[in-house]
Amino acid sequence: MARELVKDAKRIVIKIGTRVITRDDNSIDHDVIKRIAAEIYENRDDKRNYIIVSSGAIALGLAALGYRKRPKEINILQAAASVGQSQLMHIYEQEFKVRGIGIAQILLTYEDIQNRRRYINIRNTVFSLWRHGIIPVVNENDAVSFAEIRFGDNDLLAAHLANMIDADLLIVLTDIEGLFDRNPSKYADARIQKTVKIIDDRIKSMAEGKGSHFSSGGMQSKLNAAEIATKSGVGVIITHGKKFNLADILRGEEVGTFFQPVKKRIRGKKKWIAFNPRLAGKIVVDKGGVKAIVEEKKSLLAVGVKEVIGEFEIGDNVSIVDEKGNEIARGLTNFSSRDIQKIKGVNSKRFPEILGTDTYFEEIIHRDNLVVLV
Repeated sequence: MARELVKDAKRIVIKIGTRVITRDDNSIDHDVIKRIAAEIYENRDDKRNYIIVSSGAIALGLAALGYRKRPKEINILQAAASVGQSQLMHIYEQEFKVRGIGIAQILLTYEDIQNRRRYINIRNTVFSLWRHGIIPVVNENDAVSFAEIRFGDNDLLAAHLANMIDADLLIVLTDIEGLFDRNPSKYADARIQKTVKIIDDRIKSMAEGKGSHFSSGGMQSKLNAAEIATKSGVGVIITHGKKFNLADILRGEEVGTFFQPVKKRIRGKKKWIAFNPRLAGKIVVDKGGVKAIVEEKKSLLAVGVKEVIGEFEIGDNVSIVDEKGNEIARGLTNFSSRDIQKIKGVNSKRFPEILGTDTYFEEIIHRDNLVVLV
């Protein structure tokens, strides 16, 4: 049974969408947060740990500031996030406190995921909070992050967080039962997809539309998040937040849509390399290079490089693509883009004369710093 692994989930991320915890007038729906707190309390033990990724701060702030629709001005969104975040955390704190559970606020941006040192620090903080019986409540740091407000959403943040802490399960709570084969608000015969084994073009074509005026995500965003998480070995369930029943989910019942994870997990630094949201550039390799990396599990050598796209420095995370543009791997480069342009296609023995140095790496990207994605 596909959902058997859900029963054994120990590290669980619960992402709560804006439309789940707000009413039609964008005021907070206390009953939903109360229910979520109760569900976690009733399904909590020494072996299970939870993280909540909660949207809603900007919506609450905009409502408090008198806005009926989400404005485009970044300064207004930042102000709204500042107003709404404190309100949001106060409500979570109240609902968990009456059940004897402490919570901690963590505000993140994609910069925190991109930076290896911050990444490790956040991971260690989460584990420390769990050891003290505290449940982290995470949100985007919208008050200070320009790019995050304009382009980011908590679906993707939840996926990266799930990867970071080696979660077993990511539960995405939204305002729909799960993924349907077509829009259920337009087609009466739309059918929910109970299980998705692989997120291919057919599955992606089922996503339609965006969030509400006050939210930033939609089903497409959730599929992107599910794709990131499942490729890292995290199971994903998308389900209706206002009907949330954690016990049913953990019993393996067919709640919402379940996205099966890959069987082989990527661990440690290689996970950070594979799913880092920022790529500094691309390296195009020939057929021989593809074979060496994918089939022979070797490092990337200069002799197999055809082209360099973008500008990057030593240690940057780059994408490795074949001559058709298909991504095959990612890795941390030992050379800058400028130097790779000089040595592409040549044997490493010629590096000293071309680069004018006696010390050099033989590999453009060493196997230890390379992750195959196909």
